[in-house]
Amino acid sequence: MKTAVDDAARIVAGTVGDDVLTVHRLRVLDESTGDRRALCGAGGPQSETDEWSRAVNCPDCLAAPTE
Repeated sequence: MKTAVDDAARIVAGTVGDDVLTVHRLRVLDESTGDRRALCGAGGPQSETDEWSRAVNCPDCLAAPTE
């Protein structure tokens, strides 16, 4: 039995590509493959993302709705 939580995308903090100073909100698209996309649109489908335990500092991600 699936619940709404199972279908909800998880949001994590992380970096995109080579820019390790800008921390974005990343929507986890696929847990099994680690596929994540920045809410602000930074990077592209093939951009590497890394999850961090740091505060988000991207102004566009901070302004983007998460729900």
